[in-house]
Amino acid sequence: MRTQNPIKLRPLLATLRAEVLTDHVPEEITGGYCSDLLSDVLAHAEPGVLWLTVQVHRNVVSVAAMKDVAAVLLTCGRKPDSASLAEADEAGIALLTTPLSTYEAAGKLWEAGL
Repeated sequence: MRTQNPIKLRPLLATLRAEVLTDHVPEEITGGYCSDLLSDVLAHAEPGVLWLTVQVHRNVVSVAAMKDVAAVLLTCGRKPDSASLAEADEAGIALLTTPLSTYEAAGKLWEAGL
């Protein structure tokens, strides 16, 4: 889903109880997308969105880079291995983690106007 106007990401981090895992954090996001199926993200995610997923393997970074998503929010407290983190940093992909479930995180984003 895309928003009419971009939303600042930093203020949402506290709401999501998110921890930034990479050096890169985008200024704004233009929407959100929830999916754990990489093929679904490839087919439907828009550039600039915040992608919510429980997947933590290296293919997440590849798909995020291909689709030019603004950031990936790993839900349920999931964290990728160090190789995936390094690959994300190299590709300029922001990885965040939250202890919230995907459902809870999406609800908080909805309440925040995303």
